[in-house]
Amino acid sequence: MSTPIVSSASAAGKVLAQLRHGPTTVEQIAKALRLTDNAVRNQLRKLEDLGLVTRTGSRPGTSKPSALYGITLEGQIQFSTLYLPVLMQFLRVAESGCEGTQLKTFMSDTGRQLATNYPRPAGTRKSRVYAAARLLRNFGGMAEVRVRNGKMILRSAGCPLAALTSENQAACSVLQGLLSEYLSSPVAICCEVGDDPRCCFETAS
Repeated sequence: MSTPIVSSASAAGKVLAQLRHGPTTVEQIAKALRLTDNAVRNQLRKLEDLGLVTRTGSRPGTSKPSALYGITLEGQIQFSTLYLPVLMQFLRVAESGCEGTQLKTFMSDTGRQLATNYPRPAGTRKSRVYAAARLLRNFGGMAEVRVRNGKMILRSAGCPLAALTSENQAACSVLQGLLSEYLSSPVAICCEVGDDPRCCFETAS
């Protein structure tokens, strides 16, 4: 699940919640929320820019057709609290059904497939590692690049998968596979798990 990008208590969040009932016009939203039409239009523009809302058609109006707005799949995801519990339970079930290194291999392959959604960086090894650090920060990490014994290390004070890695370190293999594919180079795990998880990945020299 992606982290909610609008607060449910904000004006934008309230407009988005109205659209969960089905495609709606500006006037209908304004009436339901006791806002002005212009205030609703401003929030809809923000939500459209975020990919949470889209125009779905029009409806006959008094003088001209009124645009209909609908919530996108990404918008619907903002309201769900079930994704993380499902993922955590899936990991537990997968672990009980896997033997040896099967789970780590499965998680690593998942990361490699996920990496195909992001264009591979070009340039020197150093520039590609810094691009990987930016990618980890986009995922919610606090990644920095360090050099140790001639090898470049990606370290993060926050783990984007902390809820999963706190229960099973095999989840680190998702990021290992993603970074290996993204950098087109082997990556080794040196993560710290526990109450204060920290990502650590060592790139090949």
